[in-house]
Amino acid sequence: MKELVKFELYKIFKQRTVYITLFLLVLFSTGFTFNHSTEMERQLYKDWEGPITKEKAELAEKEYQNLMRVMDQRAEARQGAQGGHMFTDQEQTQSGIYETIAFIKNSEQRLKSRYKEIREDNKYNTELEKSMIQKVDLSYFSYNKGPRETVDYASTYALLITGAMLLIGLSTTYTKEYSSRVDRYILSSSKGRESLLWSKIMAAFIYASSIVLITEIFNLIWNGIRYGYDGWTSPIQNMHTYFFSNYSFTLIEFHFIQLGFHLLAAFSFALVIILVSSLCKNSFISFIINGVIFALPYWFVESMNLPTWLSDVFSFSFLYIMKVEFLFHHFNTINLFGMPVLYPFIALVWVLVVSFIAVLVSSRVIKNKEVTI
Repeated sequence: MKELVKFELYKIFKQRTVYITLFLLVLFSTGFTFNHSTEMERQLYKDWEGPITKEKAELAEKEYQNLMRVMDQRAEARQGAQGGHMFTDQEQTQSGIYETIAFIKNSEQRLKSRYKEIREDNKYNTELEKSMIQKVDLSYFSYNKGPRETVDYASTYALLITGAMLLIGLSTTYTKEYSSRVDRYILSSSKGRESLLWSKIMAAFIYASSIVLITEIFNLIWNGIRYGYDGWTSPIQNMHTYFFSNYSFTLIEFHFIQLGFHLLAAFSFALVIILVSSLCKNSFISFIINGVIFALPYWFVESMNLPTWLSDVFSFSFLYIMKVEFLFHHFNTINLFGMPVLYPFIALVWVLVVSFIAVLVSSRVIKNKEVTI
C-alpha cells in the first residue's frame, strides 16, 4: 500500500501545472501591493488599547467629531483647489480608531438589545441563543489588523487556491489511466482495484493537506509581515463580517475552526473529484464537471434571488463550507425534534455524509468497471 500511495503522489506532484498554478494563484492573491502598518499607526492604537469604558467610548466620539470639523474646515478652505488630502496619515489612523471603537460598542449594544428582545420568547432555540450571547465579551480594544487580514484571506483567496489546486491535481486521477489504457492492468482483480482506490484517496488527502498548509503558511507570513501578529485574542465581532455573530470566539480560536472546516471540505471535495474521475474517460470533462460542482452553488446564491431557505441549502456546498463565513456570521439553527442544531454542526455532519457516500460509490464503480477494449 505504501508503494501505491507513493506512486499516486508522484503522479500528482510531477505535474508542472500544479506548481505553475500554485505560484500564480499565490502571487495574484497579493494584489501586487504591499500595504503595511507603520510604527506610528501601532503606537496610536496602543494609546487607546484596553477595556472600552463608557468614558473611553464618549472620548472617542468627541475626538471623531473634532476630526470631522477639521475636515469640513479644510474642505471649505480648498474649494476650487485641485489635489491635496483632507487627512494626514496620522489623522486617517485616528479616524479608523474612533470608528472601530464605535463599531465595537454598536456590536455590543446590538447583542444586549437582542438579548432583551428574546428574553421572554419560548422558541425551540431561544435558550441556546441567550446562553451564547451571554458568553460574548466585547469589552477590550486592541490593534488586530494582522489577525483580521489573516482570517479574511483564509475566507477568500485561500479557498479559491484550494479549489483550483484540487481540480488541477486530482481531476485526472482515473481519466489518465483510461486514456493510456493502463486500466486493463489496474482493473485485473477486485482486490487490486480496492487497494488502488484507497491509495488514490490517501494520496488525495496528503495533496489537499499540503495545499492548505502551504497557503496557510503564506497567509501567516504575508499578513504578519505587513500588519504584525498582535490582537489574536480580539473577539470575531471586531470584523464587519461577524458583526451579527453570537459566537464567543477570539480571532485565533475562530481561525483554527476556520482551518478545520476548510480542510474537511477540501478532503470531501477531493473524494468527489475522485468519484467523478472514475466515471469519466476524458480528463477535460472530469475537470469541467468537478468545476461546476464547486462553483455552481456560488452562482445560485449570489446571482439568483432565491428564498432564504433555498439559499441556505445551496450554501451547504464545498465552496461555502471552505469559506466558513456563512456558518458563523449569524445565529442559525435547524429544529431537530425540538432540539436546536447550529449550522456548523450541520455542515460537519453533511461533509462526513458526502465523503462516506463518495467513497462508497467510488468503490462500487471501480469494482464494476469493465476494462477498456
